[in-house]
Amino acid sequence: MRAALLSILLLTGLWSVLSFSPPNITVYVFLNTECPISQQYTRRLAELERSYTPRGITFRAVYPLPTDTPAVIAAFRQTYKFPMLSQPDPEKKTAHRLNAQITPEVVVVNEKGQVYYQGAIDNWYYSLGRHRPQPTQHYLRDALEAILANQPIVTSKTEAIGCLID
Repeated sequence: MRAALLSILLLTGLWSVLSFSPPNITVYVFLNTECPISQQYTRRLAELERSYTPRGITFRAVYPLPTDTPAVIAAFRQTYKFPMLSQPDPEKKTAHRLNAQITPEVVVVNEKGQVYYQGAIDNWYYSLGRHRPQPTQHYLRDALEAILANQPIVTSKTEAIGCLID
């Protein structure tokens, strides 16, 4: 019986789907506590974290401006009810390593540092100060879904809209 089941799984291709284990994925979210666009994305980012953390994706908020001290970040997290694990990056080491230029900007990497996706969270903002009522493209979500399904990422890089890091 067991051999027959294994044969069926191999023949139908289900074995590769069932045996697939996604790589260790981290989403670095670059934010600035004073950037209005970063502030407005906190709810969407918290929803993404709630959806994908149980599926094995790790989220890290990184604050690359020296004015974003631990106390300022804590106040920001409290004000916006933003639960994401947060780290200051006043010397911009993480931002430079991942080539982040804008807040908010996301970089999705595996445990080896390979970048799967970098850019905007979605297309809600299409220029500074201008946004749609709702996004029509969900770049980060689509990239994470592709990774979890062991499928190619259709859009691996986009232009983030927001406040400059440097």
